[in-house]
Amino acid sequence: MPLDEAARGRIAPYVSSLSDDVFALSGLPEEVIAVLFAYYSRSRDDLRTNLARLLTDQELDVGEGVTTRPSFGLATEKARAFHEKWVVGYGHASVAEHAVVHLAIENVSIVASKVIEDLRLGSYTEKSTRYVVFDRNSFVDLPELEGPLGQTYRASAERLFTTYVDLMARVMDALRVRVLRPPGASEAAHAAAIRAHACDLLRGLLPAGTRTNLGLTANARALEALLTKMLSHPLAEVRNVATSMHAAARTVTPTLVKYAGRSEHRSAQRSDVGDKLRSIYDPGPWDASATNVVGQPVRLVRHDKDALERIVLALAYESSEPNVHARGLTEAMRHSTSRELEDVVRASVARRGAHDPVPRGFEATTMTFELMLDYGAYRDLQRHRMLLPATQRLTCRLGFETPAELAELELDRAYTDAMVAACDAWEALESKHPQEAQYAVPLGFRIRTLWTLNLRELFHVVELRSARQGHASYRRIAQGLFRTAIAVHPWLEGLVRVDLGDYSLSRA
Repeated sequence: MPLDEAARGRIAPYVSSLSDDVFALSGLPEEVIAVLFAYYSRSRDDLRTNLARLLTDQELDVGEGVTTRPSFGLATEKARAFHEKWVVGYGHASVAEHAVVHLAIENVSIVASKVIEDLRLGSYTEKSTRYVVFDRNSFVDLPELEGPLGQTYRASAERLFTTYVDLMARVMDALRVRVLRPPGASEAAHAAAIRAHACDLLRGLLPAGTRTNLGLTANARALEALLTKMLSHPLAEVRNVATSMHAAARTVTPTLVKYAGRSEHRSAQRSDVGDKLRSIYDPGPWDASATNVVGQPVRLVRHDKDALERIVLALAYESSEPNVHARGLTEAMRHSTSRELEDVVRASVARRGAHDPVPRGFEATTMTFELMLDYGAYRDLQRHRMLLPATQRLTCRLGFETPAELAELELDRAYTDAMVAACDAWEALESKHPQEAQYAVPLGFRIRTLWTLNLRELFHVVELRSARQGHASYRRIAQGLFRTAIAVHPWLEGLVRVDLGDYSLSRA
């Protein structure tokens, strides 16, 4: 709902635009900004509406009598001159890390949001597919798809959303009968749980072109790198959003992100590598009938056979006195038993509390996994950025899985029919517009990604994502990571706090 003039006046000092989909936040307490971004995961409203509501209700203490942005004219000019000389002219880019930018990015596709969130040194909160029910026609349009292909894309998206909305009501009605309210739970809490359960079952219908909102916090140096990457991207939407982000960021840091621009290196990298790859590896034409499409959700690609020794060396070195050197430790480990080395590792985590990470020594070794998972689960797991991801283009070629619980509710037919129809639409787009065809792929279709991560991050992913309250799709991935890791590193068993239970969504 559009804001009235009074509301627009109240929020004007804190946002760089009252109308643009991408805008910067400034002048608000940091904890207030955190609250506003947190609303993205729960609220159907945009950020400016939530900000106006909180200010109107006097729930936010941001000072009285604020009607305009404070002016620091002379200080700002001196800062610009300094940054032009030292940051831009002499390359002291680390200075830019002290300037922090908060951007609200609204009404962008899930496809574009994944490009934005690929920035490792950034913080994000995105509209949740678990807690927010999406409206009909909540998808971005693609002007680059003209004529019949554009009509094919829109018709497919409209059918997916129609099925999603129609099934949402039917699934919630069925769950109210099936899932009893726990003793002591309020009606509101039970209703929210039913809604989240239904959203979990049906989010696979949402196309990757679904509109989403996200909040981004990043320092100026990292943001400039992200903008350069986005301005070099093959998708027009990503480049357009980057242009809007650049303009909004310059209202906060006019000099430090000033020179972000398209990079020929980044633009050509994918095609350059692809051309060379064909000379050493040609997989041949795609033939789904001759390929194990589903395969294993988690496959081990490589690992360090001396992982235990690497970790012990790092742990022991950090805990030793200056008269100890790496050569001596390495020689000592050669004459130690595996049990003795394992005891060192166990001692390092013996007092670990519920929220303590394992020591940094676990970063001394890495593992590489190939994951095959539905795009909705990938969307959740992509938030783990302390690893090296390599992800393939989203297609319908790896198939989808209809949630078993929909079959139990006898509501699976409409879901499956809509997914098959979406695959047909994707095929029509794929031959001429392979990049844009991604927007038509529902979140329930699978994608492949290659993860290289150290064991410290492996602990974090497994322990967080195997938890009972998690979505079944990524819980299976977390459990698979654990089982695959202990198969080659059995000493990890008992150290990783994994939940291997197979919970239905209703009991989770």
